[in-house]
Amino acid sequence: MLPSQFLAPIPSPPYEDWDSVPPPRECGEPLVDPTLLSPRLTYGAAYLRQGLPGEAVCLVRQTVAQKLCQAAEKLPQGYGIYIFDSLRSLKVQKALYDQYRLTAEKEHPGLGSQELDAIIDEFVALPVKRLDKPSPHATGGAVDLTLTRDGRPLDMGTGFDDFTPLAYTNALESHCPPGLEEARQNRRLLYHLMASVGLVNYSSEWWHYAYGERQWAVRTGRAPIYGFCPECDFETD
Repeated sequence: MLPSQFLAPIPSPPYEDWDSVPPPRECGEPLVDPTLLSPRLTYGAAYLRQGLPGEAVCLVRQTVAQKLCQAAEKLPQGYGIYIFDSLRSLKVQKALYDQYRLTAEKEHPGLGSQELDAIIDEFVALPVKRLDKPSPHATGGAVDLTLTRDGRPLDMGTGFDDFTPLAYTNALESHCPPGLEEARQNRRLLYHLMASVGLVNYSSEWWHYAYGERQWAVRTGRAPIYGFCPECDFETD
């Protein structure tokens, strides 16, 4: 049985003052493969499957891996956690950015460069090395994931990397189209499960959770403890 609090509505995202986030205070925590720690964690290498230069091995910071294991153990038998993406090199980030920019240009013809940049920035970070403001997936603190039952991904209402308003984490709370009631329940389960182990969600993406990086710092009022990972650099990619 699932705890009742895991099925509560997803709250509206809080106001976040990103300008207040100080530079990371790198803690030196190693990268590990969480799928080696629990049979209930699996990795799908989503971008490799799409033909992009994705990562063949799932890597996150050690504490993040431990928290994912804790989350998996809270699930009933038959349930698991499926990881789409974790540590992401700048090479992969550039491929994703370029791909989405082409899509955004087609969907929003006539927009100026700054307006287009703002749309893209909501979903895909610039592929640049910023030591003071590293992108979440370049720190090892962010992970894109979903839940499975008997090995099959649960319906979340949209696919992974669906960059539309329907993919906002609480989109199904304010308006749930007919037929997506089960997806709403699944999103609630994922959200509250991750929150129960200390992972925070990016409100524009139901699949994105993180710990130790800038968004976690905004939510907790602390300095980020994970900085840019050298493994993500173009030169060492």
